[in-house]
Amino acid sequence: MENTKTSKKALQSLINDSMREAIGHLELPEASKKVKKLLNRNSKKIASVYADILKREEKKRKKAEKFVESALKGKSKKSKKAKSGKAEVTA
Repeated sequence: MENTKTSKKALQSLINDSMREAIGHLELPEASKKVKKLLNRNSKKIASVYADILKREEKKRKKAEKFVESALKGKSKKSKKAKSGKAEVTA
C-alpha cells in the first residue's frame, strides 16, 4: 500500500459511483429519490467500515516496521530479561 491516506468522503463517492453503475447495468426502472437516498446512506456506512479497516492495516504495518527496525538494532530489552530469568531457574 502507498503512504497516502484515503478520506471517508473519497471512499464514499467511489463506492456510491460503483453501486450506481452496477445498478444502472441492470434492467430496472429509473432510480427514485428514495433509492438514491438509500444508496448514499449505505455507501456512507460501507466507506466508514473500509476506512477503519485501512486504518488498522496501516497501524499493523507501522508496528511491524518498528519491530523489524528494533530487531535489526538488537535493542530488545524483553529478550535480555527472559534469558536472565531462564538462567536463574535452571541454575
